[in-house]
Amino acid sequence: MIAELFYRRQALILGTLSMVGLVVLWQIAVDGGFINPFFISTPSQVWAEFVVQFEDGQVAANVGATLYCFAWSMGLATVAGILLGMLAGWFSDVEAALEPFIWFKYSAPTVAFYPLFVAWLGYGTPTIIAIAFLFALTPIYANTLSGIKNTDRDLARAARSFGAKPYDIFFRVALPGSVPVMMAGLRLGVGRALTGVVVAELFGANAGLGYAITYYGQLMQTTRMMVSIVIVILLGVILTQILSFLESKTDSWRTDTGR
Repeated sequence: MIAELFYRRQALILGTLSMVGLVVLWQIAVDGGFINPFFISTPSQVWAEFVVQFEDGQVAANVGATLYCFAWSMGLATVAGILLGMLAGWFSDVEAALEPFIWFKYSAPTVAFYPLFVAWLGYGTPTIIAIAFLFALTPIYANTLSGIKNTDRDLARAARSFGAKPYDIFFRVALPGSVPVMMAGLRLGVGRALTGVVVAELFGANAGLGYAITYYGQLMQTTRMMVSIVIVILLGVILTQILSFLESKTDSWRTDTGR
């Protein structure tokens, strides 16, 4: 019974054990004098500071500000990425028209556009959302494009033989078959959107986890800074695991590409 449970949840159990082991080693390394606590603090001190910040509302305020920008940027990137990816995957002319912009987005660091967005949108939430949107857009678009283009040829041929029209093939064959690949793109986009939000908050914000990291880092208050860093890590893990779970539910939709 225990062995069966372990094999079913092996990835979760091993991942949890590795994280717990890392925290224990962190505490031992600092307590043993191998690492100066000024540079990294300790898990016990970070936890105590987390409780303090949670009780005075800092955690709720910063997490709320970050998740607000994350939700907007991820939502916009999802709609734009999937829509453009479907159009580009189905119409080669659209793909050719969008390709230069996508390659430009791949090659140019998104953070370099931060001053432009500040000039256009000002400091704060709009600029943060715009930066995170660009971070998340590319993987969602690319995976949707790949999913539509790699439609199972045998299924499409069979549909045509039964008199299916192009829009029937798109909505009944190409689109359902591309859902697992789209979900993989969304999983990648979640991590990139959160990264974009935190990076933008590092440069210019008055609330949020990135803002707290910068603020306490400038004051050399390592423990308070580590609270926000740990929360960012946990948020990234949780959001990614949620998308991984949803992605696993679409595995049965996967088909061979026929290529």
